[in-house]
Amino acid sequence: MDFDRDIRAELTERGFSPEDCRRRDETFGTFTEVTAWAYFRQHQDRVSLYPNADRYRKARAQRGRCWYCGRVLNLSTVGQDDSAELEHQTPRHRRLPECNLDRNKVTSCRTCNNPAGDGKGKRDLEEYRAYLLARQFPERVHLFFFGEWLSVVDSGAWTPDGLERVARQTFGHPHRALAFPAALLTEHSLSLGSPA
Repeated sequence: MDFDRDIRAELTERGFSPEDCRRRDETFGTFTEVTAWAYFRQHQDRVSLYPNADRYRKARAQRGRCWYCGRVLNLSTVGQDDSAELEHQTPRHRRLPECNLDRNKVTSCRTCNNPAGDGKGKRDLEEYRAYLLARQFPERVHLFFFGEWLSVVDSGAWTPDGLERVARQTFGHPHRALAFPAALLTEHSLSLGSPA
């Protein structure tokens, strides 16, 4: 395994730049390539050798949109509102067996993943749904996320007419709310857009 090729990008994405590492090492003696390797060995469950592979794969499966709000994701930026982030629906800090399973991971925008504001943060999927319902849609009984609509579209179980009925009667029901623009309900094919 090569430090530069295999884990430098992951550490950079987490805020450990090579320049900062050298500076910290010279000034405080706290972060070197040796300590980076130690960090990697200690946290292999959190550090991917190919950090963007899951993010790109999930974003592609989600048509380049956030699983929660349906916003078009930007895969080339980090930390911006529309930046694509790999998100764990059951947060990793809960240390449950399903936390690192592929089905627990989705790609979301920074706004939806960020604990500041109305983002999901350390909430699980149902806690986040309940939080948004209470805060943004108190008169509604259920909130649908874009990824749930996409699952219906991708299931292949519906004709275009059937999808229209599901969109209108289930997702568009007056007692239910959408966390994504209602216009996305009419894009039944939801062709793969090129994420920015």
